[in-house]
Amino acid sequence: MISYVNSRDSDMKIRVPDIPEEGLLQEADLPVVINDHTGPGIAHVLIKIFRFGKRLLVEGAVRTSVTVKCSRCLKDSLLPLDLTFREEYLPAEEPGGGKEQELTNKDLDLGFYTDDELDVTELVKEQVLLAVPMKPLCRDDCPGLCPFCGKDLNEGPCGCRKEEIDPRLAPLEKFKELLKD
Repeated sequence: MISYVNSRDSDMKIRVPDIPEEGLLQEADLPVVINDHTGPGIAHVLIKIFRFGKRLLVEGAVRTSVTVKCSRCLKDSLLPLDLTFREEYLPAEEPGGGKEQELTNKDLDLGFYTDDELDVTELVKEQVLLAVPMKPLCRDDCPGLCPFCGKDLNEGPCGCRKEEIDPRLAPLEKFKELLKD
């Protein structure tokens, strides 16, 4: 039977020795900040932690909404996220306690905890950041801003002349006219 804990803390740290043999099921609402221009969003987190000696297996689900800037029109929009993850953790070795080691591909899939404590808040923040697209959109068909006048094309068309030719391609226009003759 997995031990269950429900938490409303703003910071969730799990002590590794306190994880029971059968595992720990933790549910919490955590604040998640992904950028400087918006306040914290609340992430509902359900997490299962299993301990195998000093090795931890963490499985979780996160449901939240974050405010992002649309990469086309630059307006703030709400991005709902519903994600799952599975991570493996080992204790971090003491700095300077040994010689330098090169990381292997296997090591890149691991996380590390220190002082017999796993910071679930940082784990959730990392997972949310990884789930946010590099170029978020307010909607899939967002036309963005007019490149000439800067008007938001979501609000309607602008009066700009669309037939302007890129000056780098102007010599090709003359060539096009020669081919017509």
